[in-house]
Amino acid sequence: MKEANLLVLGLILAVAAFLRLWQIDAIPPGFHFDESFEGLEAWRILSTPSYRPIFLEGNFGVLPLNAYANTLTFALFHLAGGEAGPTAMRVTAAFFGLLGVLAVYALAAEMRRYDDSLPTLFPLLAAGALAVMRWHIHFSRMGIEPIFVPLLWAGGMWLLLRGWRTGSLSAFLGSGGLMVASLYAYQSAWFIPPLALLVTALLLWQEPAQLRVRWMGLLWAGGVALLLAMPLLLYFWQHPEVLLHRPQQVIALGAAHPGFWDNLWATARMFGPFGQVGDLDPRRNLPGAAALNLWLALPFYVGLAMALWRGARPVYGLLLIGLAGLALPGLLTDYAPHFHRILGMSTPTALLIGLGLGLPFEWAKRRGGGAPLQLAGAGVAACLLVAGGVASAHTYFVRWAALPDLYYAFDEGIWDVGRWMAGQPAARQLYLTPREPEHPTLAFGLAVTGRERPASFDGRHIFPARRSAVGSPEAYVVIEHEDFRTRLLLPEVFPGAGIEQEWYDRQGQIYARVYSRPQTALPSRMPKTALAGKVGDGIRLLGYDLLPAAPRPGDTLYVQIHWAVDRAPAEDWTVYIHLLSSAQNSTAPIAGKDSPPGNGSLPTRRWQAGWLILDEYQLSLPSDLADGEYTLLVGLYQRQGQQLPAVEAIRLGTISIRR
Repeated sequence: MKEANLLVLGLILAVAAFLRLWQIDAIPPGFHFDESFEGLEAWRILSTPSYRPIFLEGNFGVLPLNAYANTLTFALFHLAGGEAGPTAMRVTAAFFGLLGVLAVYALAAEMRRYDDSLPTLFPLLAAGALAVMRWHIHFSRMGIEPIFVPLLWAGGMWLLLRGWRTGSLSAFLGSGGLMVASLYAYQSAWFIPPLALLVTALLLWQEPAQLRVRWMGLLWAGGVALLLAMPLLLYFWQHPEVLLHRPQQVIALGAAHPGFWDNLWATARMFGPFGQVGDLDPRRNLPGAAALNLWLALPFYVGLAMALWRGARPVYGLLLIGLAGLALPGLLTDYAPHFHRILGMSTPTALLIGLGLGLPFEWAKRRGGGAPLQLAGAGVAACLLVAGGVASAHTYFVRWAALPDLYYAFDEGIWDVGRWMAGQPAARQLYLTPREPEHPTLAFGLAVTGRERPASFDGRHIFPARRSAVGSPEAYVVIEHEDFRTRLLLPEVFPGAGIEQEWYDRQGQIYARVYSRPQTALPSRMPKTALAGKVGDGIRLLGYDLLPAAPRPGDTLYVQIHWAVDRAPAEDWTVYIHLLSSAQNSTAPIAGKDSPPGNGSLPTRRWQAGWLILDEYQLSLPSDLADGEYTLLVGLYQRQGQQLPAVEAIRLGTISIRR
C-alpha cells in the first residue's frame, strides 16, 4: 500500500511539474513590472557582494525572500549556460509551487495520523487538487512572491502538528523557521504566525494535558522564530514608515471603499460556479472566472460542509482557521477577490477538495463495501480530478493565454524593446521616448548585459538631436502606443531616417518603432524665427516657433524653443516662458509656463555637448484677454535664485493677439 501511495504521489508531482513548466518561457508572456523589479534586485545581489538587503524599499516596499531565491536561480542558470531573466524567475516560482503540492500532501498525511476520521485517500486527493488547480498553477508560473504563502502555511502547519503529535523538537524548530520565513516572504504571509497561534490554542483547548510535555518544543519554536525575525524587526523599528507604506496603500476600510462585508461576499462567491465572480485583472486571472471549475468546486463545498460540521475537532478547525485567516489580506484590502493577495487560501481550499473527494471511497470502506465498491469510489474521485485538471489546463493554456490584454498586462512590448536595446553595440547611441530606462522591465536587460542606458526623453514635449554627422547610425526607439508626436516630428528633423524595427500588439496595432538616423544626416528642422543668444552653462538660444502664428484669446499657444548645447550643463535648470503685456513697466505674466525641459523628462543636467534641443511649452491664453500686443520672454532659473541669462530674461518678440 505504501509503495502504491508513493507511485501515485510521484504521478501527481509529475503532472504538477508539467502544468507549471510547460511553455514557461512563453506563458505568461513578457516580463511585467513587479517581476522585473525583483529580478533587478536579484541581479544586484548576485553582482554586488556588498548588497544584502533586509527589505527592498522600491516598488512601495517588497520583502526579500523571492529576490534571494532568484539570485540562486540566476547563478544556476548561468552555470548551465542559460541567462538571467523571466524564464529563470518563473522556474523559481514553479519549483516553490511544486514544493507547495508536496507540503499539502505532508500536511494532509499528518492530519490523518492525528485524526483517522479523515478519508484514507485524503493526502493524495488534496495534493492532486492543488496540482491541477488553475489558481495555483498561474502563480507558480509568475516570478513574484505570493507563491511562497501556500508553501509556508502548509509546511508550517505540517511541522507544528507533527511536533504536537510526536513531541519532535526538530519538527517544532522547523515550524518556527517557516513561521519566520513568512515574515521575509510577502505581506500576506504575515498572517501565518497568528494563525499558527490560533491552531496551537485549539490544540491546547482539546488536549490541555499535552502542554506539560510539549511546552519545551513550543518555547523553542517561538525562540527560533523571534531570533531569526530580529534583523527584519530591527529594520522596521529604524524605518517605521516602510512597514506601513504598502498596507496603507491597499487598505480598503474607509467610506470610499466597498468595505469588509462586501469584500467578504465577493470572496465567498469566488469559488464558483456562479458565473463571472473571480478576479477581473487579466494579469491574475481569466477576467471574472471563478477560482475553481465545476469539477473542483463541487467537492470543495462538500469538504467545507464537513469541516463546518466537525469544526471543534483540531484537524477540521485547522482547515477553517487557515481558510478564513488567509482570506483576511483580501477582505481588508481593495479589489476583492484579489487572487494575488489571497493565494495562501489555495492550500486549505485544496485540502477541503481532498476531503470532499475522499468521501465516496470512505463511504464504501466504512459500509463494508468490497473492493469493487471501494474502487468505484476512488474512480469517482480520480475522474473528478482528471476532469478538473483538463478544464484548468484548457482555461489557462488556451483561453487565458490567448487574451489580447496580456500584451499590456505583462509589459510584453516593453520587454521586447528592452531586449532589442540590450542587444545593440555599445558604441551605438540610442534615444528612447517616452519611457524612462529606469523602468525595471527596460532596465533589467540593460543591467544584465552591461549596456549603457539610452538617452531618454518624452517626445510629446522635447526632442534631442546631435547637430553634427555621427560616427555610427543612431537609433530613436519610439513607443508609439504612448508617444504620438515623435513619428510626426522625426521626418522633419531627419528626412532620411528609416524604420529599422517594428513591434505590434496582439490586435495588430503598432506598439513601437525604431528609426535609424543615417551617419551623414544633419538636422534639417531649424527655428522659423531665428534669435541667437547666449544663455549660459553651455546653453545657447537659436530661435523659436509659435503655433498658431496669430493666436486668439482662449487659445493654447505652443512655443517651441530651439536650444544649442555647446557643453554639458553642470546644473538642472527650470525654463520659464512668460507672456507680458507690452504696456510700459508691465512685469506680471498674463500667461506662462515654468517647467524643467521636456515637462521634466530631459533635465538640463542630462543634456550632451553637441545636441540641438527642440523644447515645447503650452501657454493657455485667458479667454477675456484684450486685443493688443504682448511680449514673450524666456529664461532659466533654479530654486536657489540663480538665473540664466544672469542679467535679464531674453525677449523672444512681440505677439499680436486679436479676437
